[in-house]
Amino acid sequence: MENQIYENDFVSLQFLNQVLYAKYKVPIIDVTIARNATAYRMQVTGGRKIPAIVDISSVKHVDKEARTFFSSLEAGKDLLALAVILNNPVTRMMGNFFVKFYRPEYPFMFFTNLAEASKWIEDFTPND
Repeated sequence: MENQIYENDFVSLQFLNQVLYAKYKVPIIDVTIARNATAYRMQVTGGRKIPAIVDISSVKHVDKEARTFFSSLEAGKDLLALAVILNNPVTRMMGNFFVKFYRPEYPFMFFTNLAEASKWIEDFTPND
């Protein structure tokens, strides 16, 4: 499973050093895409709890229903922690709103680059 790339129409997933790296391939995430990408992630992880880094730097908009779904227990039941990489100021504003009002059940932080996100997620990586 390590280093193998898994892809569907919406997201690309890869495990590196026990961390799941995801990159969205669409400019807009609606609730259908959110549910599809989450189900795909859970299929790839087998439901095992993992730390993850998701790159949404190419995403221009995440709709309200998708944000609500992403904050649900259902969507996060396989996440130990989630680092989100973004670089769009509008997406960052939406993300800050998300964290303030939706409060995911797992540790969650925004970053502007992979190096910072990787450093933070290390604290949640299992020591096997």
